Amino acid sequence: MLGNRHEFTSLYIHISPCNTGSNKRDIVFLLDGSDDSRNGLPAIREFIRRMAAELVTNEDTIRFAVIQYSDDTTVYFNLNAHRSKKAIIYAVRSLRHKGGMPRNTGAALQFVLDHVFVTTSGSRRLDGVPQILFLLIGGKSNDDVSQAALKLKQSGVLSFAIGMKNAKQKELEKIAFSSKYHFNLPVFGELLSIQPEMAALVRTGIKIEHPSVVGKIKR
Repeated sequence: MLGNRHEFTSLYIHISPCNTGSNKRDIVFLLDGSDDSRNGLPAIREFIRRMAAELVTNEDTIRFAVIQYSDDTTVYFNLNAHRSKKAIIYAVRSLRHKGGMPRNTGAALQFVLDHVFVTTSGSRRLDGVPQILFLLIGGKSNDDVSQAALKLKQSGVLSFAIGMKNAKQKELEKIAFSSKYHFNLPVFGELLSIQPEMAALVRTGIKIEHPSVVGKIKR
């Protein structure tokens, strides 16, 4: 008797065209706000503040959004909420920890794809502006991240997966757009040591490349 048979569909990645020669960027920070990441908030907040101080001008070239999640996902501010460096930095300094359990990273990734990387929230994806996601996470997800991560890649979102403390390497690899876009740090404070590198990648390292895909889609 034959065993169970599994069919695998071929994987097709569509990379949305983006104007890589432009200095415009839409950057979304997706923050782990679960209970056991509470101690990481000061470092996370300072990371975003430094990114804004270094990247944002008053010419509406770089747009920031900040989203926080745990068991559900909350928009702190969208891409079209603040257009000046001063306003973004002020909002980031006022960020408070969300709290809650468990940590549903897969649902949060799907949320930003459906509700943040869209025109009504300030995304300029349809104008060819590079779409960038920074996921800052302190532990293992309670739900599966594979499908939402794949959909983000298919949409051309360049996802950085930065794990700290108890993050799982395999999850980071699934979420990151390519192998150079995932990091696993031992403590939250180490986040600030890689901030200059992250800013440099955002400023100069955006290009069309093949995303990393772990495994195939089973149906």
